[in-house]
Amino acid sequence: MKKNAFLRRIVIPAIASFLAVSSPLPSIDAASKGKAGEQASESTVREPETGFRVLPYLQSPTSTSMTINWVSELDEPSRVIVTGPGMKAKKMISTPRYMDLMEYTQKELEQELTYDSGNGVIETLPPGSWLESNSNYKHSVTIDGLEPDTTYNIIVKQGKKTHTSKFETFPDQENWDELSLIAFSDTETEPYGELEHREWELHPVNPYAPGSEERPGEGSAFDEKYGNKDRNDMFLVRYPLDQQTALNENLAHIEAADPDALLIAGDLSQGSGYQPAWDEFWRHFAGDFTDFATHTPLLPAIGNWETYASINGGYGSEEDRSPAVISRNKYHEYFDTPGDEDNPHYKDSYYRTDIGPITLLTLDSTNGIPDESTATGTLTGEVYSENDTILNESVWAEQGVDGDPYITTDTQGQFTTDAYNHAFTKLFNGLSVEGSDLPNFNPGTEQYKWAEEQLKDAREQGQIVLVQFHHAAYSSGVHGAPPNHEYADNQSGVAMRVYSPMFEEYGVAAVISGHDEMFERSWVDLDGDGNGFHSYDVGVAADGLRGEKMIRDENGSLVPQEFNTHTQWSATKDEPEYWETNENGVKHLIDGGLHYGHLQMDFVKKSDGVELTLTPVYIFPILDDNYDLVRTERRVYDDVQTIHFDEKGNIIQDADSK
Repeated sequence: MKKNAFLRRIVIPAIASFLAVSSPLPSIDAASKGKAGEQASESTVREPETGFRVLPYLQSPTSTSMTINWVSELDEPSRVIVTGPGMKAKKMISTPRYMDLMEYTQKELEQELTYDSGNGVIETLPPGSWLESNSNYKHSVTIDGLEPDTTYNIIVKQGKKTHTSKFETFPDQENWDELSLIAFSDTETEPYGELEHREWELHPVNPYAPGSEERPGEGSAFDEKYGNKDRNDMFLVRYPLDQQTALNENLAHIEAADPDALLIAGDLSQGSGYQPAWDEFWRHFAGDFTDFATHTPLLPAIGNWETYASINGGYGSEEDRSPAVISRNKYHEYFDTPGDEDNPHYKDSYYRTDIGPITLLTLDSTNGIPDESTATGTLTGEVYSENDTILNESVWAEQGVDGDPYITTDTQGQFTTDAYNHAFTKLFNGLSVEGSDLPNFNPGTEQYKWAEEQLKDAREQGQIVLVQFHHAAYSSGVHGAPPNHEYADNQSGVAMRVYSPMFEEYGVAAVISGHDEMFERSWVDLDGDGNGFHSYDVGVAADGLRGEKMIRDENGSLVPQEFNTHTQWSATKDEPEYWETNENGVKHLIDGGLHYGHLQMDFVKKSDGVELTLTPVYIFPILDDNYDLVRTERRVYDDVQTIHFDEKGNIIQDADSK
């Protein structure tokens, strides 16, 4: 925690108990599992090695406990030693549990990765160079009885390897001075990210700052270096950082900021059912690249890619949705959260985290009912072509389609609830539909009722409330318009607006989402009373760099769709690029434009309440005259927001805070 050293309390912790935790999945039917990809031949991957496949990483953090997970390749118990101020060393032994869902499929073993940058240069990775061994054992311990706001040392000995790190418990509600949370989304890791430089969208209406030169064009040295990809009828050079480097640089700046936790609002890997994507994820967070997650808790949300199996069947077929089931349950295997104690079968789909005076609710936005799909024409509301001012989200929860004929109820048209649940019962022997891990988010569902109960409880306790889920409900991006719109999208987050009246009622300060792979802030005040919440799309972790969705006007020209009338700021629209040729005749980007980054949320305790500063950070690449990366700089977009709260966590709305 960031705090005044003079105010730090000296505490003597008493660790009440050390509990080894395990939540094994039910047995998987071999025939069903084979449909998602035949199991791999051991001869094509290296032999399992002693030590860590995934370094220890922090889960389920509270003010008095911490869960620590890690993964080994051998069936070897680990020795764990925990020490802290004024306490004797506590020792325990972990119990390894085999993770059969993480075995490579034959398609993964045979995969070849080739990248075409668009400029005639083709790059490949040596076949299988990204694969690990075909053996995964999960270890997990939960340490209870800790003291709030206290640093503990932990040593984990796994076979012949030892990892040493520290973690800090959260403060309690009263005894704190400063807290910092950072959020981003759409890391979408995969081994292909070592090669790929993503599209780099340029706003067609407001591309350049006054006095700027244009971007390097076709055949330029920049194009020859990084390639190109056409977007919105424009020739565009690709971004100068590949996805792997982008995430490493982003995490380096996040680590330097020393946050108390990192929120990842979905789409962690490029397909949760694709094991090499998870291998790459952990290299970044608890492996070869960094050990960030060994000292900073990860607070993830489930996104659409957590239901996607990539080359192992995607979302599955109408006859068999087991790839989606396997994908979600691989996510559950890695992450341990408090969940919903009244509905434990939903596992880690949604959960609550209390961080001192802050309550974070993480929701699962991946499935709604009634099911909708643009592919089948299954829609709840009428089709329309206007922007979102035609909607009446305030009555969605109470009146549904009777109150608003343009309502939407689902965020994905890839599979139906029934198809998923049927595949779940086939994949996991002995479980019924009632045991499915797939929650719905609509009014009347367990998740919706849980969310309202948690909001009510948090506000009664005087907590400041944040919410995160993956599908941005307010977005100007490609997923911005719902499935029943003239310019429909089959994965739109608009259906999550059913929560907006509830968020306003209970004084939620900010909603964090991703999905559209852009940086955008919207202001939501449905009843027009001046009190509302900020809604962010922070999908700029390391994948696509997109802007507003474009449509054709009557002249055939591309113009912004402008469906989301709540938008206040976006990086592509409001941060135009400034290019300049230097004394050596080389054109460089000086500032502006869309870049990878994150949202930093700093809470400071004041004499009369709390001040929250929301800072949109971007990671700016500094290139030499050969366009090689020299370093990246932490810079801040011109949209810093400040929110004030009274001593009971109520928002004191500033007139200029929109």
